[in-house]
Amino acid sequence: MSVFKKILILLLSSFVGIIANPELPFASDTVAVTGITGEVETVIEIAPEPAEVETVLYVAKPAPTPTPASTSALAPVSVQPNPAPAPMNQISIAGRTLSLVHVDSTAVDAGNHVNKYGEKFLYGHNSAGVFGVLYNVGVGEAFSVAENGVTRNYRVQAVAIYEKVDDYTLKLNGQTIKMAVVARARYSGVNYDLSLMTCYGTSYGNGDASHRLVLFASAI
Repeated sequence: MSVFKKILILLLSSFVGIIANPELPFASDTVAVTGITGEVETVIEIAPEPAEVETVLYVAKPAPTPTPASTSALAPVSVQPNPAPAPMNQISIAGRTLSLVHVDSTAVDAGNHVNKYGEKFLYGHNSAGVFGVLYNVGVGEAFSVAENGVTRNYRVQAVAIYEKVDDYTLKLNGQTIKMAVVARARYSGVNYDLSLMTCYGTSYGNGDASHRLVLFASAI
């Protein structure tokens, strides 16, 4: 038998053995076929089946949309200017500004300020720091009165000197006049917007005097 036939028989015998044996050779396994005469040795390398590759599908996630920074902290802060304080209740006349106090009776002493009774009547002592300035105010002169944040301007329209009878009665040219009429800023049949009164004439030394100086004014 020729060497070729011997090799073929050996190869066939080897494949039959592999088929009969369910175990497959590993990549490192070899099958050696040696001729009967030992003259030829054939080594057959059996290539391993390719390993199963696990395919993993990665889905790319979209990058998160950046959230814009809040602009509230960067917004300009509106600073409101402090409003100018409202003027106090006061009267500005003959270059002087005097405090004004509301009272509910003409019997309330004015002290070192001007009292206002009702809507139209202002009175005060004839001291230099209070209504002594009225002595220098004549017809046609303007002044202002500020109350509750509102300032109004006035002009003197008439000046009268009354004789005092008592706390509630005056006389003008022999005619008896109620203090209430003066307090309503009424003079010689005319209704004015304000009347300003202070002591006049002979001083009694107790803050009182023989007469009253009264200025009647209209709003302008």
